Amino acid sequence: MNWEPGKPLITQSERFIIRSLSAKDAGPIYTSWWNDAEIQKGFNFKPRGWDQQRAAQHIETFDNRKKFHLGIFEKQTKKIIGFFAIWPNYTKKVALTNICIGDKAWWGKGVTLEVRARLLPFIFNTLGMEKVEGEIHGRNLPSIYNYKAMGFTPEAVVREHLISPFGGRVDAYHFGLLKEEWLEMRKAGKL
Repeated sequence: MNWEPGKPLITQSERFIIRSLSAKDAGPIYTSWWNDAEIQKGFNFKPRGWDQQRAAQHIETFDNRKKFHLGIFEKQTKKIIGFFAIWPNYTKKVALTNICIGDKAWWGKGVTLEVRARLLPFIFNTLGMEKVEGEIHGRNLPSIYNYKAMGFTPEAVVREHLISPFGGRVDAYHFGLLKEEWLEMRKAGKL
């Protein structure tokens, strides 16, 4: 991938264009995901009540250096269907990631696996990370499945770690993938 720190990132997988979002991408579709109860529950949040201006402000906090907010666009229609976020810690050489498939028509269709597989080389090779992490709040079973399917190791379940906005407490699930593990999986043809 041809990328310079602070500049937008653009790449593609078989079915998707993955690129840095800008404020102009905060249209009604993207904004609706922040206000959708089912989607926000996966992040352990209630609907945010955001308008397009607030969604654009959120996008503008990402600098394509220390924080990446990448839109996932279906190639044929150019319609945004989700986003992928990366927070690299250059001191620890560990990146935290998350993904949201906002377009429910794409749920269960392998988007997460395809997009994450395309972005892992960028995270490990270009950003120089030695580990990629994911944290799941609550019982987000599709996310747990996707991390395990990609070869991430379940490293910890921190019981009742977070207060749920829906009442009570929820666990936090931590997953990790080391660069050496990723390289072995690639060598074995698993990614």
